[in-house]
Amino acid sequence: MTMQTWSDVRSQALGMATSLTVFTPEAMTRQESRVPGLLVLLHGLTGNHAVWPMRTDLQSLADRHNLVIALPDGARSFWLDQAVGLEWGRWVGSELPSLLRSVLRVSAARSETFIGGLSMGGYGAVRAAFDYPRTFGGVISLSGTLDVAERAFRSRHLDLYEIGFGDLERPRRSADLVTRMASAAPAARTPNTPTPSVATPSPPDHSVALPLNVRFFAVCGTEDRLLKQNRRFRDIAEEIGLDLTYREGPGGHDYAFWNEWLPVGLDHLRGTPS
Repeated sequence: MTMQTWSDVRSQALGMATSLTVFTPEAMTRQESRVPGLLVLLHGLTGNHAVWPMRTDLQSLADRHNLVIALPDGARSFWLDQAVGLEWGRWVGSELPSLLRSVLRVSAARSETFIGGLSMGGYGAVRAAFDYPRTFGGVISLSGTLDVAERAFRSRHLDLYEIGFGDLERPRRSADLVTRMASAAPAARTPNTPTPSVATPSPPDHSVALPLNVRFFAVCGTEDRLLKQNRRFRDIAEEIGLDLTYREGPGGHDYAFWNEWLPVGLDHLRGTPS
């Protein structure tokens, strides 16, 4: 079976059982097949792990790119380690990839390990790469909520500040991606340390050092209300030298747009001609 629903998965980071959907490439059924890579795909604020498979042909992407695609459930967490409570960031950034490698025959190479997401999930994917640069080699943000300090965003989501982002007027630096990039010291912008070829579990790195050796792909629709956020993220990423490929295209905040661009992002990260 190439699509599976895993229920009652115990997570130490969450302190409870959770669920996820997993797609495996059809080639995994053949004994001589190549070891697949891993893509962790994060849903948006109003979704769950079961929504994306109903809207997107993820099996074709798993087969085309020889990837195990894992879709965890994150509720309205913004994939954050909450100030008091569940550690959603550690779950997707460290514990989940390790779990999948222990259960399935999945590559442990950082270059074969990716994370992506839409809207809230786009934020979660970028944040995970910032916090766990030893885990992920590539990131896809689809219409990501990439500037959580934006006043319009704060006014819509007061509850999220209470559980995760911190003070309403000044989000925690670790949660504010734009400020975190802008605050990076020049020395922290240079990838002067060797990168291991194999991903290993590690604690989150909340310093201002940024993962310049991680490849980022971000896209947003020209009719999306998050467009200005994405452009601010792009501008600062380019200023500090983040390895970012940024695109815009006609469309809004919906699956028609995301289904068009998810394959493009994967083709880019995998070096596959579109």
